[in-house]
Amino acid sequence: MIFGIQIIGVLFSVIMIYFTFLFYKRANYEKTGLVFWFLVWTGFAILIMFPQIAYGIMGVLAIERTADFMYASGMLVFSVILFYLFNITKQTQKKVEMLVRKTAIRDALTEEKEKKRKKRKK
Repeated sequence: MIFGIQIIGVLFSVIMIYFTFLFYKRANYEKTGLVFWFLVWTGFAILIMFPQIAYGIMGVLAIERTADFMYASGMLVFSVILFYLFNITKQTQKKVEMLVRKTAIRDALTEEKEKKRKKRKK
C-alpha cells in the first residue's frame, strides 16, 4: 500500500529527474553529473516506494524506522556533497587569486613602461 508521503516522495523524485535533465540540456553540467543525479533521484524514488529494500542495512545499523534511515542517509549524502563543493570552491578561489595576481603584476608593469615612455618623450 502506498501512503501519501510515498506519493509526495515519488513526485519529488520525478520532478528532480526532470530538472536534472533540463539542466543537462542547458549545459549546466556534463554527463557524469547527469548520471550521478539521475541515480540519486531514482534511488530515492525506489527507497520511497519499497522501503523494505533498506531493512537489511537497517538491521545491521540497528535503525528501527525507515524514516530514520532515510534521514541518516540524507545527511550522509548531503555531507559528501557539501565537502565536495567546499573543495571545488577552494580550488576556484585559488585560481581566481592567481589570475588576479597575474593581472595586477601585468598592469603594474604596463603602467611602469608607460611612465618610462612619457619621461623619454619629454
